[in-house]
Amino acid sequence: MKKSAHGFTLVELLVVIAIIAILAAVVVLIINPLELTRRGRDAARLSDLANLQNAINVAVQEATGSGAVAVLCKQSGSYPCEGSSNVGTRVSDGTGWVKTDMSAAKSVSVSTLPVDPVNDTTLHYKYCANNDAWEIDTKLESSQQSGKMTGDGGNDTTVYEVGSNLSLIATSGGSCTY
Repeated sequence: MKKSAHGFTLVELLVVIAIIAILAAVVVLIINPLELTRRGRDAARLSDLANLQNAINVAVQEATGSGAVAVLCKQSGSYPCEGSSNVGTRVSDGTGWVKTDMSAAKSVSVSTLPVDPVNDTTLHYKYCANNDAWEIDTKLESSQQSGKMTGDGGNDTTVYEVGSNLSLIATSGGSCTY
């Protein structure tokens, strides 16, 4: 009787495992999960700042009596007033990290202030206002969105800026620093 062996040799199994490992490495390099995570966080940042920009503009337009100045820097009587999402509270009545009172606005509802997805000393939101203007800045992480930091019309190419005066926050010479 002749015995025949069925199965794979060790060399054949190692070759198949090596091919699968190479394909997996190529897929990970192409997909780049870290960049996808950065893009997701940047999308949240851009959405948060757009929503805040709309809410602040509405709150300023609806301000009556004491005027927009009291709305932009509700808590402090001195200018500039500033706040950061990594150290301030999320209250939207002007005592949180955004010093604009958005709780009195009728057309917009901001129950709590957003915070940066990372929200540490490097990646956070920064608010600054003087007697008639305001600005909010953040850093973007992904290579896909990095062009928005240079094309936002502001004075600092290392942060993404929104507001009515994009020179309030600067690395040097501004009313506030990031």
